[in-house]
Amino acid sequence: MKKQLIVLTIMLCLGTVAFAQGSFVVKAGLNFNTLQDIKVNNVEQAWNAQTGFHAGIGAQYRIPLIGLSFQPELLYSRMRTGDPQEVNDNSYKFRLDYLEVPLNIQWGINILFLRPYIFASPYVRYALAKGDWLTDVPWEDINRFDYGLSLGAGIEIWKLQVSGKYSWSFGHPFHIDSDDWQLDDANFRGFELSVAFLF
Repeated sequence: MKKQLIVLTIMLCLGTVAFAQGSFVVKAGLNFNTLQDIKVNNVEQAWNAQTGFHAGIGAQYRIPLIGLSFQPELLYSRMRTGDPQEVNDNSYKFRLDYLEVPLNIQWGINILFLRPYIFASPYVRYALAKGDWLTDVPWEDINRFDYGLSLGAGIEIWKLQVSGKYSWSFGHPFHIDSDDWQLDDANFRGFELSVAFLF
């Protein structure tokens, strides 16, 4: 049921991107994600943030009188994190590349050519590729569907949009357990910075 709901949400958001009345959006930015709730030898820890990226397209539809706008997007997003105790190139780095569909619900105030705004962004995503430490981990041990919520703020200056948000993943992407490692409860959290152009 959960997978069907996620697929339906993706289809609805993609339809909105294709047919929305308003501005076309091109977006790119950086991800700074940590992997939380890892247990190593029964000791809980979080792995350091490593820089990833996101890029993609979207559409913005505004309801001008109340300052509300909806901005669904289709993004390619790379999540990276690593063990803080390992510093070489062969450290336990996790990397997952996702097709991500966020729906940004924005509220802002127009001040001449400026529009500061706040937003909430529920999202779903599907893992497309993996790398580094996960290269030898079969897809059966990775939950490819994930979902979560982001909260953030931004400013729109004419056709330029700059924003920052913090994201919480509610899914658990890994089914990797051993005598020493437990990753079943682990999930991604992190800060994202984005720049977008509206056409």
